[in-house]
Amino acid sequence: MSTRDKLLALKNNLKIEAVTVEGLTVFVRTLTGRERDAFENSCFSGKGKNREMNTDNIRAKLLVRSICNGATDASRVFADDETDALGELPASALDALFTVAQKLSGLGATEMDELANS
Repeated sequence: MSTRDKLLALKNNLKIEAVTVEGLTVFVRTLTGRERDAFENSCFSGKGKNREMNTDNIRAKLLVRSICNGATDASRVFADDETDALGELPASALDALFTVAQKLSGLGATEMDELANS
């Protein structure tokens, strides 16, 4: 198998972690590169010099892209346009899921600060 094929095969290796929130098991997975770019882009409003960070509903913005169907099924549960509905969940549940999603997708405090200062 060529290096190209090996690299492209990594798309099948998304890490998935089970998180229990309020008695419910929810599966959270690593974002793909495209999904991370979409998440980061969704955190801004405006264009060019008028571009500003918009953290409104940031947890749900990440989670619609991270919550998946199962331990071996990385397909997404939510569509991008379901962010507002997901944002209505209890903050404690969102925080627990958000923390795992951040970790799995390499979005720690440093990366979030860099995003805010982009």
